[in-house]
Amino acid sequence: MRRFFESHLRITILFAACVLVLGACGGSGEDGFDSTPGPADLSTFSNDAIRVGGVDFEAWIAATDAQRTRGFMFATAEQLAPLADGTPRGMLFVYPDDRRPSFFMRDTFVPLDLAFATVDGTIVEVHRLEPLDETRVTASQPVRFALEAVEGTFAANAIGVGDRIDR
Repeated sequence: MRRFFESHLRITILFAACVLVLGACGGSGEDGFDSTPGPADLSTFSNDAIRVGGVDFEAWIAATDAQRTRGFMFATAEQLAPLADGTPRGMLFVYPDDRRPSFFMRDTFVPLDLAFATVDGTIVEVHRLEPLDETRVTASQPVRFALEAVEGTFAANAIGVGDRIDR
């Protein structure tokens, strides 16, 4: 009986040691993304100057499925701050056809404004997105573009429904 308990104790200690070692190694979250916050690698996106409601923006362009899926995940407030001359920054999601995209804020730590726009660039709705909120915000009608910017950017520049996004 004593051997049984000694053997059981050794197995328990070995198991606990393995758990501690594996836990210290870190790793990815359940969805395959590293759960360590940013900064995001925004260098995989092209940049373009756009006008939104007559205001010049610098925009990262999300034109592929992978880019649209990643968006601003893990981006920091410093990365999304306006340029030195005050030019606001954002991410323009470009779709190859009209659709009703959904957005949520998984692994996104900065509050954002979101505008959906039709094929001619007309903004048809604006939403505020909360950090880490995984509630989906879906366009109420088919759109060709979506624009994200740091929360408050649209209000500070009087950008809203009816304004246009021009490339």
